[in-house]
Amino acid sequence: PTHFIADRLNKIALKVVFFFCGFPVRIEGKENVDKAETYVLVANHASYLDIPMMFFVNKGFGVFVGKSSLSKVPLFGYMYKKLYILVNRKDPRSRTRVYDMGKKVLSEGKNLIIFPEGTIPKNAPQMLRFKDGAFKIAIESRVPILPVSILNNYKIFPDVGNLQVNRLPFSAIVHPPISTVGLELDDLQELKERVYNLIAEDLNVLPA
Repeated sequence: PTHFIADRLNKIALKVVFFFCGFPVRIEGKENVDKAETYVLVANHASYLDIPMMFFVNKGFGVFVGKSSLSKVPLFGYMYKKLYILVNRKDPRSRTRVYDMGKKVLSEGKNLIIFPEGTIPKNAPQMLRFKDGAFKIAIESRVPILPVSILNNYKIFPDVGNLQVNRLPFSAIVHPPISTVGLELDDLQELKERVYNLIAEDLNVLPA
């Protein structure tokens, strides 16, 4: 119950902050998200704004998978560590733990939110190749992938090492879910490429 309350408070706080900052939020394809369904949400990663942006996309309770260094961010890091799944990509045991926890989250009817690039690319919006984790968990759990294209965050708050904010709408496209029923791990690469190309087309970037 504490996690659900904290998630709800996060969503309310972010909407209030975005409202007073004067940044409109435009989500195309909201009808593709069924609150009664469980998903693995997969999105491109180009800005530190991508995490709060996904609160507007996700309708149910969502658990993020993020890098362990996020736990060091003041205040937010403490909440992130308590509520979500942190991964140390240099530690194979950590990756195994993420698989196990991710499948457990889905079995409990919660959504799993993953940025499969694993980090913010230096040349955003160009995307890095997707890692397998999100797609492996979705296939093994028989849970649909919900692809999300985040469009403007790299322009609004680029990852350039200094505080630079540009006033643009927060925009995202939520695609129809992709079923994993009947898929096996042999289908993982094809599924991953399908989702990658879908998002890359929205960003008008070349395949990696």
